[in-house]
Amino acid sequence: MLREVVEVRTSRRLEVIDITDRVAGVVSRWRLTGLAVVRVPHTTAAVTLNEAEPGLMEDIVDALIRLFPLEAPWRHNRIDNNAHAHLAASIIGDSRVIPAESGRLLLGTWQRVLLVELDGPRTRRVEVYGVKA
Repeated sequence: MLREVVEVRTSRRLEVIDITDRVAGVVSRWRLTGLAVVRVPHTTAAVTLNEAEPGLMEDIVDALIRLFPLEAPWRHNRIDNNAHAHLAASIIGDSRVIPAESGRLLLGTWQRVLLVELDGPRTRRVEVYGVKA
């Protein structure tokens, strides 16, 4: 199995960042045919696949705030004041599996790999794994 870590610096408490080109660069260097696994080893960040249209990326943040209000009386907030981030990350998930062929991610027309920052700003590690076919 192949593995590479990509660091991403986030700038806001909640934001969605398109990391497709960075992940695609890793897969291309490997000339991977098989599966690429993109994972964040963090409990307050997530990875998803969707369109990287700026309005949609803002809509994702707004929807997460409505689903998991920052100032709600979450019990975990007594410790870290970031329960919203843990809850949202649990729902979105920490990883995605993407098929690859000849070093190219096989994404749909509008699909992009998105890092969802839920408790920034921070430096996030994005792990890319390659499993050859």
